[in-house]
Amino acid sequence: MNHDNEKNPRVDNTPENTEDVNAAAPAEQTEAAQDSAPEISEEVQAAADQAKKRSEEKKKKNKDKKKEKMTLKQRLTSQKFKHGSMATALTAVFIVAVVLVNVLVGILGERFPSMNLDMTKSADNSLSEEAAEVVDTVDEKTEIIIMMEESTAKSNANYQKVDAISAKMAERNSNITVEYKNPDKEPGMLSEYDGLTSGSVLVRTEKRYRVVTSSDLFPVKYDQSTYQQISYTDVNGALASALSAVNADTMPIVAFDTGHDEMLDMTSYKEILNDNNFDTVDFNLLTEEIPESAQIVVLGVPATDLSEAEVEKLNTYLNDTSTSMDRSVMVVSYPAQGELPVLNSYLNEWGMNVTPAEVIEGDSSSYVQSPEMILANVSDSLDLDGADSYSYILSPQTNPIEILWEGRNSVSTHPLLTSSESSYIYDVATQEEKTDETGSYNLAAAGVKMIKGEDGEYFNANVIVIGSPYLFNASFTGSSTYGNGQYIADLSKYATGTTGSSTAVYSTPTQTITYDIAMSGGQIMFIGLGVFTVLIPLAFLITGIVVFFRRRHL
Repeated sequence: MNHDNEKNPRVDNTPENTEDVNAAAPAEQTEAAQDSAPEISEEVQAAADQAKKRSEEKKKKNKDKKKEKMTLKQRLTSQKFKHGSMATALTAVFIVAVVLVNVLVGILGERFPSMNLDMTKSADNSLSEEAAEVVDTVDEKTEIIIMMEESTAKSNANYQKVDAISAKMAERNSNITVEYKNPDKEPGMLSEYDGLTSGSVLVRTEKRYRVVTSSDLFPVKYDQSTYQQISYTDVNGALASALSAVNADTMPIVAFDTGHDEMLDMTSYKEILNDNNFDTVDFNLLTEEIPESAQIVVLGVPATDLSEAEVEKLNTYLNDTSTSMDRSVMVVSYPAQGELPVLNSYLNEWGMNVTPAEVIEGDSSSYVQSPEMILANVSDSLDLDGADSYSYILSPQTNPIEILWEGRNSVSTHPLLTSSESSYIYDVATQEEKTDETGSYNLAAAGVKMIKGEDGEYFNANVIVIGSPYLFNASFTGSSTYGNGQYIADLSKYATGTTGSSTAVYSTPTQTITYDIAMSGGQIMFIGLGVFTVLIPLAFLITGIVVFFRRRHL
């Protein structure tokens, strides 16, 4: 706005600077102002100090009054509390919760072993379906006693499986208990139970007991293809078989003749029988009576012929009507066994004939490695309760079993194992290959007679002839590739009338996987205690502290 007009003319003589103004001021006024300035400054300062003091006192009173009036709700919802005490409390609660959950999981894992995850590739720490079925049938008070310190077992890679599976058995059925005993402190037990040693497992009831050895739990077998020993684990099968055996009302008995220089090593067959709840005994057919209650008499490739008296013993045994139970005579032959006319004549009475010869397989798809290693066909002429489930049955170097007739004198004959239609015979006596006589040959056969017992019940009397001793070879019976082990077990059940028995157990050991058990006890302790018990909770603690100090300044 312009104020330069007629009534208010602009003054042009305005001093240019303060020096001019000071020079124009009267000297008297300047001196008077200088004399009065100190007195005014002190009064003002005193008044200012007094006012400041009153202001501070008022603020303090207002602050105290505000604190007194703040309610609990106000405090809990205040920003200071939210970013300070609340953060601290939540951090502490979270840490405590993590620790408690860790402890709780450990306690529940001990109480309920099935909660523990099985991280092994072959589920070696879990109950198999077959083992679970056996456990469910246990109705007697059954003890599983592991002859080892518990701490030692749990730190051993192999016996961790025994600990895990036995604990799950006990969890599943309250009739089963698990206990550890130090063998050094229990010398009486070692002497009381035959075969019980350190590392063995004793399974017992009031009826009977079974000793499960470390070789039963962890068998080692020789692989002929790689020329190496391979470790297996069969904890499920070994413990389940023992449980079933000690709870069974009766046990079929298999008697092995030792009086004719038998050439067949029956160790693997006996192991299969023991695993499937059979008792085994040895006896001399020439000098002893057939054991009472025996349901199978085995002649394992006899090197010498039988006497007429022994044949009579076998006939009396099979035709005994005093007890109505299935019973059988099993004869295992071999191409180079030689002529046994008395034994062969006895087999003729049951519709079968054996001569020194060998079946050669002409179809390359029906043998392994060589024409002597025959992949047998399983006949369904007799119900073995598993004819559709067997894998390859390997029958190396097999004597042909000739069936003379299908039925005569109450005896019916049945093929058990056969070769393909492309097979032919090698005559051991003449060393001639009869390639012009191709056809399917019997590798195993049976003669069956139904007999009425004195109690009015019928039972079967059987004569079973198997042409290859290698059918029982441990390399094939224990291999998951071949079904030899299961077939022999089922054939033995048929021979004793126990087919379909719920107490029978057959298991194929699984190969131990190195990286499943290569972790040492120290590594296990580090992961279990160090990582899960210390490191993870410590990480949560450090995170909580960092969050607390960062949030308190918000």
